Amino acid sequence: MTEKIHQKVSSNGRIVIPKDWRDKLAINDTSEVEMELDEDHKIIITKKTHPLEIEDSLFEGVDPFTEEEFKDAKHSIFPNT
Repeated sequence: MTEKIHQKVSSNGRIVIPKDWRDKLAINDTSEVEMELDEDHKIIITKKTHPLEIEDSLFEGVDPFTEEEFKDAKHSIFPNT
């Protein structure tokens, strides 16, 4: 279901993203968003995702290395360490 709100634009052109939407999208004061103006004059705002956030989701549900597994993997890549 699409959620829709009406917002006033401030005198300096700012709008507020509602708190519940920011929470759902994990947007905070250090987040970046991308804005796009399409040919129908619609503004599309998308949260920019940091590459590490994408990588985190790739390993979702995967158990982390044990210390011993980490040492073995490190040694296989860097045998002189």
